Amino acid sequence: MELTAEQQSVLDGSRGPYLAKCMRWLVEWGGVMGAGRLIPVTNTHALFPVANVMARGASRHTLEQQAADLREACSHATAPGCVCTVHTLFLTMDELDTPENDPEQVRAQREINALAAEAGFLNTFTCAPYLVGNVPLKGEICAWTESSAVVYANSILGARTTRHGTESAMAASLLGLVPEFGVLLDEHRKGTLRIEVSADLDSPTDWGALGYFAGNRAGLGIPVFHGVRRPSQDEAKQLCAALATSGGVSMCHIAGVTPEAPTLEAAFHGDVPAEYLSFTDETLRGMYRALRNPTGEEIDTVILGCPHASIHEIAEIAALLKGRRIAAHVRLWVDAARATRASADAMGYTAIIEAAGGRILCDTCPTNMRMPARRIVTPGFKQAHYARGMIGAEVIVAETRPCIEAAVAGRWLGDE
Repeated sequence: MELTAEQQSVLDGSRGPYLAKCMRWLVEWGGVMGAGRLIPVTNTHALFPVANVMARGASRHTLEQQAADLREACSHATAPGCVCTVHTLFLTMDELDTPENDPEQVRAQREINALAAEAGFLNTFTCAPYLVGNVPLKGEICAWTESSAVVYANSILGARTTRHGTESAMAASLLGLVPEFGVLLDEHRKGTLRIEVSADLDSPTDWGALGYFAGNRAGLGIPVFHGVRRPSQDEAKQLCAALATSGGVSMCHIAGVTPEAPTLEAAFHGDVPAEYLSFTDETLRGMYRALRNPTGEEIDTVILGCPHASIHEIAEIAALLKGRRIAAHVRLWVDAARATRASADAMGYTAIIEAAGGRILCDTCPTNMRMPARRIVTPGFKQAHYARGMIGAEVIVAETRPCIEAAVAGRWLGDE
């Protein structure tokens, strides 16, 4: 990889050992991925979580070292001109009387949060930064963690970001640089899999089913959807989340919607494959069946807002819960960014949800916190997929209305 004189100087230690380490991360990663140079980045979404229950079995020394690494990172200012938001945590800053929200870890996280803010990071604590003001423009070079947000940035906004982890996003935030490879380059944004859609997609969960189907078949490729209408923001959110869940997709094209794919031909850079996969109404129903593994009807948990809920989704949830009460043995969580909950507070939606027995959970989600559950109902294909493996729960994926009806009844009533 060719480095400028200034970049080489940082690598050699001119700005201290930590930034030299950050530069080494980027250079070595770029070298492995075949990047020829580092390019400026103006937008990052980084991960700053204290380990908490994510590190089950880790020694106290390991947990303390991880927190010390975060403190060291936050002793350096973010790169000039770079907007840097912060991804979700493994706990919540709110008062929550559960063993999973360990007070000692909360204290450590609050310390890291304060240091991050002083360094120039915007503590949004969300997996959907585009809902709370981080909306990069077409062609803008970004460095985002959170795979679903990466797909959304590339596919819906037309920005450009590869999939980042903690170290690379941190390095990009502090140095304002990323290695140039993959979907940062025009030639690697060409579609690789054509999907003709004839199914009626009537809800965000239906779009999640399409994404779950396509991600599984695309792997690391770029699926192109043809024959679908323009999705809403909530529908696009579910599509992108599911794509990144069942596969390693970094972007997709929706012909006529993705900024750089006004046509099917544009999505494939003029080389449209004759072969394609079909997504029919029967395929759609099959996707729902694929992520339903209940052994009974009684439920104990309903999780809404994966990725984090928009204010529109919270309004819908409040309307469905108004004047009602969820079953005593059911926990209903609505996951959302703090900025979104503040809007919900002002609009009265939070009060309605809480009066019904639900709660808006910020900074994280129950699965990230490893909250135990026996049988979960959720409208998110991503949530359904990961809840089975991360907490061993049975799941039923369904649209929002039947999720709410199940919460009130305390048992799964079906889709109607």
